Amino acid sequence: MILSINGIEFNYRSRDVLNDISFDVLPNEVLTILGPNGVGKTTLLKCINRIHHPRAGSILIEEEDIMKMDLLEVAKRVGYVPQNCEKGRLTAYDAILLGRRPHITWNTSDNDLKIVNAAIKRLQMDDLSMRYIDEMSGGELQKVSVARALVQEPKLMLLDEPTSSLDLKNQQEILRIIREVVKVHSVSAVMTMHDINTALRFSDKFVLLKEGKIYAAGGHEVITPESIRDVYGVDVHVETFNNSPFVIPV
Repeated sequence: MILSINGIEFNYRSRDVLNDISFDVLPNEVLTILGPNGVGKTTLLKCINRIHHPRAGSILIEEEDIMKMDLLEVAKRVGYVPQNCEKGRLTAYDAILLGRRPHITWNTSDNDLKIVNAAIKRLQMDDLSMRYIDEMSGGELQKVSVARALVQEPKLMLLDEPTSSLDLKNQQEILRIIREVVKVHSVSAVMTMHDINTALRFSDKFVLLKEGKIYAAGGHEVITPESIRDVYGVDVHVETFNNSPFVIPV
């Protein structure tokens, strides 16, 4: 088990945001958290990454309590791609290299540079590597953020709307790479996403959130007309194409 969440509760001041959230993610699995805006998807990712501290429950990474880890150990095990990436006067190459910081003891090694170069090649970013990130589009910056998480070589990747600023081609490429990394390196990924059909193509498991609670959790079988109507308030058909389900609004 790479990630085990047990009874997580979180509130902003007096407003409850997450209530009794529990689920597990195994190696080689991609899990996507679905639900409407404001339901707590991003908050849940931030709890898993120890940016937020839940008021109750536990979060275990490889059976160790993340709340008892020092931040360096968290950074070695968890790679986080937020919705909005901070901009600065750094080249894309240097920004990606920062992902190796948890592993660098003194100076950057040849192995660190090799890992960064491999990530740049894998994401087809050679033409972006020497550009400054404060001059990049949202989609280009998103690719830098994903590459930085990859070079951390984490056991768990957390991705908050990883395709939100990308065109169709780059959406497919980023998600294909994430899935490849998960399968080849026996790691896990937890994503949030608004596009249910894209999630269905690239995810193994789903958690549907409604009003801060888990409405349903499981594989493709939990994506039904009834669950989509209850969670999103929209009537849909769920059809099958090429052995994969997809959602069609009525």
